[in-house]
Amino acid sequence: MWEADAPPTPRPHWRVLSEQAGLDERELRAACRRRYYERGETIFHEGDPAGALHLLEMGHVAVRVTTLAGDMSIIDVLHAGDTFGEQLLIDGGGERSASVTAIGKVETLTLDQVRTEALHNLPGVDQFLLMVVGSRLHETTRQLLEARYVPADERVLRCVDRLADEFSATDGGVIPLTQADIASMAGITRSTANRMLHNAEDDGLVEIGRGKIRVLDPEALHRRASRI
Repeated sequence: MWEADAPPTPRPHWRVLSEQAGLDERELRAACRRRYYERGETIFHEGDPAGALHLLEMGHVAVRVTTLAGDMSIIDVLHAGDTFGEQLLIDGGGERSASVTAIGKVETLTLDQVRTEALHNLPGVDQFLLMVVGSRLHETTRQLLEARYVPADERVLRCVDRLADEFSATDGGVIPLTQADIASMAGITRSTANRMLHNAEDDGLVEIGRGKIRVLDPEALHRRASRI
């Protein structure tokens, strides 16, 4: 059972999923095509025909959707070990449900439909693909439940805490996102997110800059996000 006060668990790395499925990682890598993206480059747009599945090897990407008002709103940030573009695995077609943009330099391993079909002869590949889709479904469900049941102030701090951890290895705890991005990820208004973030800044937890948020005390931030 999902509990609102339980902190989110890390998403499983695609390598872990392949190992659990009994799929040889070397064979998986051999079937993939390696792709590189620069900072700000769009990997695909919302509404594009569903294409390759991406295994995120290096870097971070922002996932954005179009709101009812016609604006682009960020709903998640993915890091190395995550996957995106699973629509190909669900029905073999359709349209992209979101836009994905590189945050900094990004490297992915991609599986298009032809390569995916060729993989089906390998032991464990079907189980691996099912686990990839299952992991994404679990994460989507968690986000929906958190948006419904977790208070706004806790969602903001949880979001910043998770992002600080994800960017700590590559950016030293500097989150290259705006307060508006944090607001949309937390599912609250920008004014509410600004107030929460400035409260955290007054308490010495973060430093708000132009287009970035620097975490000054990650341990205190984690404790605050866990006990609200």
